[in-house]
Amino acid sequence: MYNNKKGLSTIVATLLIILLTLVAVGIIWVVVRNVVQGGSEQVDIDAKCLQAIVEVTNVENTTAGTLDGDFDVTLSRTGGSEIIGGVKLVFTDDANSVSDVVSVSKNIGAFVTTTESVSMNITAIPNPGKVNAVVYFLDDAGNEQLCSASQNPFAF
Repeated sequence: MYNNKKGLSTIVATLLIILLTLVAVGIIWVVVRNVVQGGSEQVDIDAKCLQAIVEVTNVENTTAGTLDGDFDVTLSRTGGSEIIGGVKLVFTDDANSVSDVVSVSKNIGAFVTTTESVSMNITAIPNPGKVNAVVYFLDDAGNEQLCSASQNPFAF
């Protein structure tokens, strides 16, 4: 009886090559898919940021003459119907040398004006003179994704 083992090893080698190719394609697909999904989420947040513009329209110091930093800040949202995660208020002095950030975790609807009472660290900025609003959205993981700040901070 004649036994041809050489033909069997060719079949096994071919099957192993096919299997390794499928594994390599699967690994590459997972990496590419994660990169594309991560990029598309960032594009989605950037598109939302272009539409959701929140500006500070008025600031009133409710504790003038004291060491507290309590302010009533009026925010106006112009455009964008997406739900925002909130707004970061960046208080700076007139020279923009020091700043303090206060978070307002509240959705502001499209074309809505609201007044928020906030407290800041007056020891960090003894004489705040400007405030800027920075909108943020929450991504799928619940992390804050900041939009760029407006170029015109509100001086008070």
